[in-house]
Amino acid sequence: MKKLLSVLFIAWISLFIFAWCNSQDKIHVGDSVSIVYTATFSDGEIFEENTEKTPLLFTVGENQVIQWLDEGVVGLKVGKKKTLTLTPEEAYGSLYNENLIQKVGKLIFDTLEITPEVGSIQKLDNLKWVIRGFETDENGNEFVLFDINPKQTRDTLTYKIQILAKQLPSE
Repeated sequence: MKKLLSVLFIAWISLFIFAWCNSQDKIHVGDSVSIVYTATFSDGEIFEENTEKTPLLFTVGENQVIQWLDEGVVGLKVGKKKTLTLTPEEAYGSLYNENLIQKVGKLIFDTLEITPEVGSIQKLDNLKWVIRGFETDENGNEFVLFDINPKQTRDTLTYKIQILAKQLPSE
């Protein structure tokens, strides 16, 4: 019986130590982390990325990055990868500005023989504007509504992240 109790005690202690060591590898609030990531729009276009030469460094839970990233790395281990898909509201949607909807006379499109469609993208230099809709004023003038907000404020974003390193708060 003594032998059985000794074996059970050693097994319990080993399990406790294993669990403790395993949890030490994981990212916790307060840890400083170094990550690389690639951020893409829903159409696959890369909107932002960094490399191991220029990693993003931040302390988890210190509001140094947007909330989803703070929460998204918790529980990960160094070397692990994770994909986070974010709606505009979860990412940069709070920066969306209704005042950045511009009206352009539909007559211009008619003159150029272009048929504007909701959701289509128009380019002007390096800017991409999306057609949000149409409007007619009290005089019967027709307008095309252009959304000139940055694409990241109105599109779903996918971040592929990898934890490069972590530093405990006491280090």
